[in-house]
Amino acid sequence: MDPGERWSTRIDEGVLVVEFPHGTGISPVAGEALLDRWRSLVVTPRIEAVVVVVRTDRPCSDAGRRTLRRSVAVALEHGVTRFAVVAERPKRRYLERTLDVGGVEIVPFNDEATALGWAKRDSASATHGSLV
Repeated sequence: MDPGERWSTRIDEGVLVVEFPHGTGISPVAGEALLDRWRSLVVTPRIEAVVVVVRTDRPCSDAGRRTLRRSVAVALEHGVTRFAVVAERPKRRYLERTLDVGGVEIVPFNDEATALGWAKRDSASATHGSLV
């Protein structure tokens, strides 16, 4: 399996969860495949937030950065403005900057369960409780 094909997506109660397990890399081809998948999922009217889980320690490629930024733009077009980022601290900060395209709320988390809990809350009642 190509490292770029290891990402996974799922919808959990109105939250799009995108996971990049250990060893995942994003090539231009894999980036387009991920973006196509993202587009097909984010058009679902019930998507209210996105959780990006990054477990890989690989550096983010240019293709990966472009794909993530384009994915956020697609989500914004469909009214999704809340993003949770789950990763180790240095990677998390990098991802926050990468995803920040303006008009989105990006909240960092240490673990997926807490991020998913935050993402499932109504945006009016979302807080930044147990972040870092």
